[in-house]
Amino acid sequence: MPMLARTLLAFLLLAAAPATAQDAATATVTLAGTAIEPATLTRASLAGLPRTELDVSFHTSKGEERGRYGGVLLWTLLERAGIGRSTGHHDELRRSILVTGRDGYAILFSAGEIAPEFGAKPIILATDKDGAPLSARDGLRVIVPGDKRGARSVRDVAMIEVR
Repeated sequence: MPMLARTLLAFLLLAAAPATAQDAATATVTLAGTAIEPATLTRASLAGLPRTELDVSFHTSKGEERGRYGGVLLWTLLERAGIGRSTGHHDELRRSILVTGRDGYAILFSAGEIAPEFGAKPIILATDKDGAPLSARDGLRVIVPGDKRGARSVRDVAMIEVR
């Protein structure tokens, strides 16, 4: 095989290789939208916030998944960004939260579903599972406890947008 062809083949194989653990360690999530202050979330910035751990199990297309996930409550992130600062009566209940993965997969939650005074569902932005950092494939992952299926547990979150 000519040198140019071997070089091109090596480049294509490297480009198609999965993300490394270093990529997972440097994963970022953009927090944006109306009624909040934009922010960029990283594993390091999440480490300084109150931590929540959840034992969850849910069904996936590959079978049952179980684990103890650790991370920060989604409500805590939104509250720190200002979702609760409003002038209207329970104005935060008019908001929705769109969580989008890097692959384009997106799930919509209502603010009332996770607000402590209302639904109080402890949805977290997870950084680890069973005491180990999440893989590069998972990146930072939204975990929804109590769901029978894992379809709302978005992997490799890229953006959390408040509408």
